[in-house]
Amino acid sequence: MDYLNEEIVLARKKADEQAIRIAKEYANHPYLKYFRVPRFTMPSVKLEIPVKISELDAETKYNFKMDEGAFINDVNKKISLVNRNKNLKIKPIDKEILKREAFKGVVKDLEKVDYKYVKNMDDNLSKINLKDHVKEFVTKQVFTTSSDDTSMAENEEMETILNEAFKNRYTPVSAKLNDIYFDPNTSNEKDEGKILLKLNVELVEEGIRIHNAVDEKGNKIEEIIFE
Repeated sequence: MDYLNEEIVLARKKADEQAIRIAKEYANHPYLKYFRVPRFTMPSVKLEIPVKISELDAETKYNFKMDEGAFINDVNKKISLVNRNKNLKIKPIDKEILKREAFKGVVKDLEKVDYKYVKNMDDNLSKINLKDHVKEFVTKQVFTTSSDDTSMAENEEMETILNEAFKNRYTPVSAKLNDIYFDPNTSNEKDEGKILLKLNVELVEEGIRIHNAVDEKGNKIEEIIFE
């Protein structure tokens, strides 16, 4: 913004200098001296500036709250999708699973973590080793109808499904933005992992004059007059 402002001010200065030169030519011309000297101004300049953000240094505070209905719905939707796409036979879950001690233990550990500002949700999850908790829980339950080698793949899928469903129970309660890092190369708007914003800026012209004067004590003073 500083660079753009400087360039626009210099452009206005050059325009005024050119207007002065033309005015002098008009004054010395036998016919043009009777005409009004043309002068163009830019009362406002509107700019649309692409801004590419390469990285955000932000921290978020999360809160875990178990919504049993939403949890079961998330898990069963994912089970249906995985079964269809990978030809598996994972059984859907019901509310009975919520009563099992292994499940309650996972929820209890998630609820008692003291949440503070973290870079991402995984920083919170790493405090309680959620992956191991879910893995232990899966080994104590029967989520598959298969009895062959596919049961191992189904258990691994179930572990992933439960892990994501627990993550979905987190909600951000507050966030703070520390720094924004910009990428100066904005030529390619399709860069993956980049956030492209458009900054709309309107610069409105204001004029100033510096007036030299002498006060009553004979001191020279400078006055800046805004027009």
